Parts: sequence; structure tokens; C-alpha cells
Amino acid sequence: MKPYLLVLSVIFNLMSCAESGNKLSSDEVLAKATKQLNNWETISFTAETTNSDKKKPSTSTVYKLKKVNYEPHLKLFFFKEMNQQVSIYYKLTSLAVVEDLKKKITTFDYGNDRSIPKYLEAYMGDDDNLLTTAKLINQNINEITFVEQSTFKGHKAYVYKFKNYKLWLDSKTAIPLKLEIDNGKSGKKEIVYSDLAYNEPMDEDVFTHPEKDGYVSAVFGIKKEPMLNLKAPEWSLSDVDGKTVSLKDFKGTPIFLEAWVSSCSHCMESLPKIKQIESQFGNKVKVITVNFDYDLVETKETIKAKNINYLVLQGDVHFDQNYDIQSYPSYFVIDSNGTIIFSERGTIAGNKEKALFEALEKVK
Repeated sequence: MKPYLLVLSVIFNLMSCAESGNKLSSDEVLAKATKQLNNWETISFTAETTNSDKKKPSTSTVYKLKKVNYEPHLKLFFFKEMNQQVSIYYKLTSLAVVEDLKKKITTFDYGNDRSIPKYLEAYMGDDDNLLTTAKLINQNINEITFVEQSTFKGHKAYVYKFKNYKLWLDSKTAIPLKLEIDNGKSGKKEIVYSDLAYNEPMDEDVFTHPEKDGYVSAVFGIKKEPMLNLKAPEWSLSDVDGKTVSLKDFKGTPIFLEAWVSSCSHCMESLPKIKQIESQFGNKVKVITVNFDYDLVETKETIKAKNINYLVLQGDVHFDQNYDIQSYPSYFVIDSNGTIIFSERGTIAGNKEKALFEALEKVK
């Protein structure tokens, strides 16, 4: 063999041995991934979630988390942005939700609302959060089995399975690439992770919501007096065809007014009762509903699918704030003098239904 060919052969063999020596086994990759997911100081990533059930929307969520030992609930601060439309900021006693579509900033009354820990856990408990994945791995570590080697988006990966989950880990870096959840008849959910970074410097300003011009501010957790026996706040909204409709247009006429969203199961359960109100009381009471989808196409599809024939208006943040809409459906009965004589939230059923229909019978 010629000398230079012999040298190349030796170099190639040395490189091959080095590569072979650096290659991690599936057990080593799982152990490394578990260690990284349990022992970070800061972590940031993007999670893209899709569902086999096309009726369920896809989501893109950005997470930024920082461990803080003196934080009393989660031991961390967090920033969470969903579909570039809703952002959640949490730093110690400050929790805020910024909704760009609504142009609304909701802060939470930490001092008086004992439900804050519940909200924090809910905001951090989604399937797409890698902290949730870490918890799953820790809980099922003895049941996790290696399935196969694969390639995912140009990355060589090891694939693992446990219960109804499949997890893809980069075979070199042990970074999570994908999580697949099989929910049986409900279909499969696929979560793809990107831009994952551990322990990068993270300024605490990341976790403080910015003030935004033109946004309405609201405080959640302050108990307000019921919207009852007071003058109905004025509003001027567009219907689904773009025509402006105002409360003053119905001066002297009793009104049934409801706030709802298409994705709300309680709203859909109440829909037959709204139709009954229109049928039973339509000769004396004007039925008006205010939709808060902030998606005109979705609203129109719901109107068509559910055969809604009463007035549907497009809600805005001012109506939301003025009528203290904290859950859906919320509904009111307004008399001919413009006074709210009945207000309630939740599915129109049982005692709520009985009280509502009694108010409609009596309204003048």
C-alpha cells in the first residue's frame, strides 16, 4: 500500500473509532435527557401541537422559564405565548394575561384571590410543556422502552414508548424532538419541540408584562357586586354582516342579552334554551347575543351549523369589561327602562333556568 493511502486509512480508522466511542446508547440518551430536564436553571423552547382530529386547532406555544427557589408556588417564573395572540407573564406576586386580539390586559389580584396557585398550575400543566414531559418521564422511568432508531427533521433520534406516549430524543444531544400522545378514540396529538435552550442568561424583565397603548386593563379576583338593579351599560357593536347595532336602538323594549363563544360547551348546551326564549318571549323581549370568538368565520360557521336565527353581535373588550364577563355563557334580562333585573352565568339549566324564565315572564 502506498504511504499516503496508509496514512489516510489510519486517520479514517481513528475517526471511526472516535465516532463509535462518542455514540451514546439508548439508555444513556434517556438518562441524559432526564438529567437535563430535571436540572436546569433556565429553559426556553417552542412547542408546535397538532391533532389528528382536525376540528381541534393547532397551536404554537413559546415557553421561557427560570427557576427561583424563593417563589412560593411553582419555584419558578414563566412566560408563555400562545399563537402570538395571548401571552402570560408570572413573576412572584404578579400574574398577567395579555390578549392582543381583544386588546386586553388582565392582572390577577394576588392579595385577595386564593385561587392564584390553581391558575398557575393550570397555565403550566399543558401537554406541550416540557415540564409536563419531564414529570411523565420521572413517573414512568421503569416502564419506558426503546423502540427504534429513527430520523426526525434531519436529526438522528431514538424513539421510546411508555403507556400511550412515544418520545423522540436526539441521539447525540438527548434533546426532546417530539412527543406523540395516543388518546384512543379522541385521536392522536403530536407535539414538536424546537429552539430548546438550557441555562442561557434570562433577564427577569422577560416575566413582566409590558404596558400597551389602547389596551383595556382589568383585574381578575376582585369580587364585584352583581350586575343587578342598575342601568345597563351602553354598547355599540357590529353584527356578523358588519352593520352597527347599539343598545339605544332598542329603547323601550325588554331585552334578553347573552355573551357566548363557539368553543364553550356550556354555551352550546344552553343554545336550545335561547331558541326557546326567542320562540316563547319573542313577541315582547328582544333576544340579542354577543359572541366573543374574535373570529368572524368561526362565528358564522356556528350560526349556520346551529341554525341560529336571532341577533348575533361581535363582542369587544369594552362590553367584556362593562358587563364583567368572567365566564361563558353570561346572560342578563334588561327591562324597558334599561335596567338589569336579572343576571347569571353558566349553563341555562336547573334552578338557573327556572329563575331566568321567571324573570322573562315578569319583565316589562
